[in-house]
Amino acid sequence: MRDFMQQELARFEGLLSSATARIADDYFQLPVADADAVYRERVYCYELYHQLRCLWGDFPFRIGGEVDKRGHPHFENGPYALAKPDLLVHVPKYMGRNLAIVEVKACDRPTQQFHEDLAKITWFCRHADYAGGVFLIYGTVADAEKPLDARVADAAASEVDMDRIHVFHHAASLTAATRIV
Repeated sequence: MRDFMQQELARFEGLLSSATARIADDYFQLPVADADAVYRERVYCYELYHQLRCLWGDFPFRIGGEVDKRGHPHFENGPYALAKPDLLVHVPKYMGRNLAIVEVKACDRPTQQFHEDLAKITWFCRHADYAGGVFLIYGTVADAEKPLDARVADAAASEVDMDRIHVFHHAASLTAATRIV
C-alpha cells in the first residue's frame, strides 16, 4: 500500500504542477484599484482548487479545500484540532487513504509562517496518516534577503519532517510550479 500511495502522491504532484501553469495573473496577484496588485492566498487557493478539479479526471482521491477538522475524533485535543489545511487529498472516511496535505503561502510571508505550515504538514503526516505533504510557495520577492530554499531551510526546525514534505515554488502566473526541496 505504501508504494501505491507514493506513486499516487507523485501523480498528484504532477497534477498540481499542471494546475499551477493554468493560474492567470488576476488570481496570482489580485488587482487592486489605484494600487499595486497584491498576493492573496485565498484567491490563489480557490483558483488552484478549480484548476485541479478541471484536470482531476479519474484520479482515485477527493480534494477538499479548507476541510474543517473540528469534532473529528482523531484530532480532538491535538495541536491542530481547529486546523483547516488549504487542501486535503484523501478518500473521506478512510484514514488509510489520506494522500496529501497541501499548505500554500505567498512568497512575501514571514519565515515564521513558513515554519507554522511545515509543522502542521508534519503533524498531519505523522498523526493523521497522510502519505506526504506539499508546501507550495507562490510569487517572487525581488529584494529578498535570502533565496527561497534558504528561507525554507530556516523554517524547517527539528520537529519538521522534511523527508515527508515536498516544497514547490510557483514563481509566475501561467508557468508551472517546480519542486525546490
